[in-house]
Amino acid sequence: MQENNYALMDYINQQTNFSVGQNKVRCMYCQGERKKNKSDRPLSVNADHEKIVYNCFHCGTSGIIYKNQQERVSVKVNTKPNKKIVVKNNQTNGACAEWLQERGIEPELAVRNGCILNTKNGKPHIGFSFKDGDKITAIKWRVANGDKSFYWENNCKRLWGNNVKDSKLDDIESTIVICEGEMDQLSIKTAFKDKWNIECYSVPNGAPSKVNKEGKVDPSEDGRFAYVWNDQDKFKDKTKIILATDDDVSGDALAEELSRRLKKPRCYRAKYDGCKDANELLLTENGAEKLRDAILDAPPIPLHGLNTVDHYADEIQSLYEHGAPSGWSTGISSVDKLFTIKTGMLNIVTGYPSEGKSCFVDMLIMNLARNYGIKTCYCSFENPVSLHAVKLAQIYQGQPFFRGINTRMKQRDLDVALGFIKDHVIFQDYQEQGMATIDQVLEKAESAIHRMGCRVLVIDPFNFIQTESKGRLETDVVSDMLTTVQTFIKQNDLTCFFVAHPAKPKLDNKKTIVGGLDVSKSMAWYSKSDLGMTVARFDSHVVLKTWKARWGLYGHKQGEIKLTFDPITGIYRDYEKVEDDFDWDI
Repeated sequence: MQENNYALMDYINQQTNFSVGQNKVRCMYCQGERKKNKSDRPLSVNADHEKIVYNCFHCGTSGIIYKNQQERVSVKVNTKPNKKIVVKNNQTNGACAEWLQERGIEPELAVRNGCILNTKNGKPHIGFSFKDGDKITAIKWRVANGDKSFYWENNCKRLWGNNVKDSKLDDIESTIVICEGEMDQLSIKTAFKDKWNIECYSVPNGAPSKVNKEGKVDPSEDGRFAYVWNDQDKFKDKTKIILATDDDVSGDALAEELSRRLKKPRCYRAKYDGCKDANELLLTENGAEKLRDAILDAPPIPLHGLNTVDHYADEIQSLYEHGAPSGWSTGISSVDKLFTIKTGMLNIVTGYPSEGKSCFVDMLIMNLARNYGIKTCYCSFENPVSLHAVKLAQIYQGQPFFRGINTRMKQRDLDVALGFIKDHVIFQDYQEQGMATIDQVLEKAESAIHRMGCRVLVIDPFNFIQTESKGRLETDVVSDMLTTVQTFIKQNDLTCFFVAHPAKPKLDNKKTIVGGLDVSKSMAWYSKSDLGMTVARFDSHVVLKTWKARWGLYGHKQGEIKLTFDPITGIYRDYEKVEDDFDWDI
């Protein structure tokens, strides 16, 4: 259960509108991890005029939301404590042991690695135990009869595997292996038995079930990767991370997402010589030797470099069969006609000060979070984080934060908005440090990917970035900086919104809409952007102009549209002309 339950409050509100009575809805915590009965609605929500009581009959999530006279919502988190786990003696003989031996794994090795071999309800069960010190806190059970049936006793979002070392063997240093399943972990441990000590773990929840046409993990699956952050100490000093995932679409997506979060330059991908996974390879002739070679000779995850056309065969075939993939919607239909949002893109946003550049980017990232669950790393030098969070809360709730002539958001609405922002935005804060270099910004962004799986980076604005010219032309400094950003976002599968001010306007009192060639310091803002846009505010509307659209293949195009802007909430909408219905004949 999360420490902060605001996300659950918002989810219950969306599902039931806090309506009085009893409702059954899907549980946001366990629904994505369930292999069976995915349409089940195990979360019971019982509401009256004072409180809302909720309980999930599948994963045990439960609590109470109280409403007092100030309409503030307070949440009682995790009212159902973890069950005390009692483990019977391991049955190293019997059906469980036979099932493991059929898969080339010795029961004694499985027990040393944290397995519990038992019989439950007359069926053989293998439990994969998770410990806090010497105490077992959770067990993931599997029925050992050929049927892939899993269930949890308590729950745990950590990597699995005891990794007991043999003092007689040498260690394979600075290396860690991450598997898709527990049986693969045991297979690799079996292959290296009596040879070397190798650090090897399994992810607790397998491969993601939602994979898009591009073979990437859907943002809605981000929560299942909590173990990357929870077990960050295991990765800290490793120079080689071997990803031993299955050789299928889901395994490919898992390896791609893990490499994105764990830094691709140190990630390698095991290949199984035509087999689907590590256990299948172990069971072939000379399987242990083949599996050792597959791990030790794992090729590096490809970086952006020098490749033959064969490297892109799957991507080319996908383009042939499905066409160019569409990006994420901006959440504004008229803007979608100019562009949608894709990773790997450098988007330059310009316009004169106080014309709405930052507000427009805020609107985009909140729409991405609301519609797709996408996380953003926000580097906003001009906005103190507290005030910036207020702006985002106003966009989320569509109501002002401060008192005024309009009805402000209630405390409950603010709590829900801040909970949503906490789950979807992480802020880089330079208020005390001062100006930062682009390397510092990207280093923090890399940590945000590791921690939250961020897919969007915002840098706002450029003139707060500290650059070292050392006798070089400013235009070359800017060009090199943008190349660094381009390389970073492509290697980490991000999209970047980079806000930059134009040069000083002409003093002729004539309203102009600037373009990419008007951005201060360098023509590189135009030449190196994938998508370039200008936000210009007029009395009755806002103009959004796209002056650079490198990828027409993805539906990006140059053009100009009008938008309606609400300065009270910071919300942009499709343009609506205000009709003058005053009778001027009077």
